[in-house]
Amino acid sequence: MRPHDWISLGACALLGLMGAGCGTPASPSDGAVGPELETQRAGAAVKVTKTVGKKVYVHLMPWFETRATSGNGAWGIHWTMANQNPDVVDGSGRRQIASYYYPLIGPYGSGDRDVIEYQLMMMKYAGVDGVLIDWPGTLNAFDYPKNRANTEAIIAQTAAVGLDFAVVYEDHNVQLAYDAGAITDKPGAGRNDMTYLRDRYFNQSNYIKVDNAPLLLVFGPQTFQSAGDWTNVFSPLSQKPTFLTLWYESGEAGANAKGEFAWIYPDFINGLTSFYNTRPSPLKFGSVYPGFRSFYTAGGWGGPTWEIAHNGLTAFNQTLDLAKNATSINHFQLNTWNDYGEGTMIEPTREFGYGFLTSLQQKLGVPYSQSELELIHTLFQQRKQFAGDATRQAQLAQAASALAALDVTQARNILNGGGTGSGPSVTNGGFESGMSGWTTWTPNGTSGAAFTETYNGGHASANHLTHWSGAPFETWTYQALSGLAPGNYKVRAWVRKGGTFDMARFQVKACVECTFAFNALGTYGDWTQVETPAVSVTGGFLEFGFHTRALTGNTANFIHMDDVSVIKL
Repeated sequence: MRPHDWISLGACALLGLMGAGCGTPASPSDGAVGPELETQRAGAAVKVTKTVGKKVYVHLMPWFETRATSGNGAWGIHWTMANQNPDVVDGSGRRQIASYYYPLIGPYGSGDRDVIEYQLMMMKYAGVDGVLIDWPGTLNAFDYPKNRANTEAIIAQTAAVGLDFAVVYEDHNVQLAYDAGAITDKPGAGRNDMTYLRDRYFNQSNYIKVDNAPLLLVFGPQTFQSAGDWTNVFSPLSQKPTFLTLWYESGEAGANAKGEFAWIYPDFINGLTSFYNTRPSPLKFGSVYPGFRSFYTAGGWGGPTWEIAHNGLTAFNQTLDLAKNATSINHFQLNTWNDYGEGTMIEPTREFGYGFLTSLQQKLGVPYSQSELELIHTLFQQRKQFAGDATRQAQLAQAASALAALDVTQARNILNGGGTGSGPSVTNGGFESGMSGWTTWTPNGTSGAAFTETYNGGHASANHLTHWSGAPFETWTYQALSGLAPGNYKVRAWVRKGGTFDMARFQVKACVECTFAFNALGTYGDWTQVETPAVSVTGGFLEFGFHTRALTGNTANFIHMDDVSVIKL
């Protein structure tokens, strides 16, 4: 059997094949553009650095619904299949869902803003570059409109978090709608889908481009299976996409296909190795997955019964190492973020914890750990805990913005209740954007002794501020904030310091003419949190920073500073 003889089918596809359906087919879409995509939620984002240069994408399913999100008061079929009832809850608080595995946050709706924020932040801090969303097309049949709405809610938050996106087209949905009598013109439906992608997605600044064209994957193809079919479907596009089919299926698109992407198959490592080493294709995407254990039969749907054992994190690490080291691929897809029905999810679960994501962090060379992932989980919990508290939600939005900007310390302070988030946050407190937001002063022309770098790693990310020179120097790196609410404030930072300085101060003042309050910095062999004395802000102004002086040149004199945050007491 070839690798494409079995492919994962969405729930509507399975139910359609079984004659059950997902709902009442509606009239076909006219391809018109719907409401504008929702405004991005967080602020300016900073990309996560990693030592592995390959692009890492994750396949996301947008099809989950709860009673609160479904629009009809019912649980979505991907949590229920044919025989599960999430309203049944066991003694551990676990709902009965159609999966052998359970989300750490419980069953959710894919369009829930808090869930989206949580998922995208988790991806970001695990080292993922972008999300590939399983896209249902534009037909108004079955649950396609709701899945498309969820897709657009996800897209609306990607740029603010700092992720790119593209879609994986489910062309099989066109055939299912045709078989149900919802449409009569399959090629026309395909053309409408391409027009929609062109006008809504391909023109967005963070849509993934490969070889200078928008990336488009197809889960098949299953409906349009000839070069002529795809030439027709792509006819509304002035620029054809970089189009990838499932592995061993590119012949069904002819010259329209620019490559193939690997998926999940019983031959596991042998199949992936063969694809990487012997499959002649100009562009290949690798596949990384944690195992395969389908709930379809147990859930009353029927489907594949073969399994690939997870063995804890072993299967995931095997496929990840293979993709990371394969010289024939420069991109790979994590399959999947959240297909619970097939047991291929890598998002945090009760069974595996954060394990798949921490493996990614370690193997991709990401300067983060489980600590940051737990912080993102805390953000989600507080979003739900304080759902009706507008003041706290505004503070949590600042925590989300800080996480997007890689200012982990500021986010942690807000989430721990130390920093309320009132007034502006520190600009570039983690120095991931170089010296942006900071000013350096010197009395003797030695400002070059202040710079940002990655030497020995930052506190919670790659970069940090450094004061260092082999010659004598004096420099003062500072930032001023305005618009703060009246109250008492202090400033915190993480510091690593060695050598001998004539002066090394972490200082703060609450007005231009005020005298600085400061704490003298000692010697710290590893990152140590320090803070300034508290000062009273009455005019909304706060200036703070690091002032160092070494009168004798010595290459052993260094100070590293990172993750600066302002705390309102």
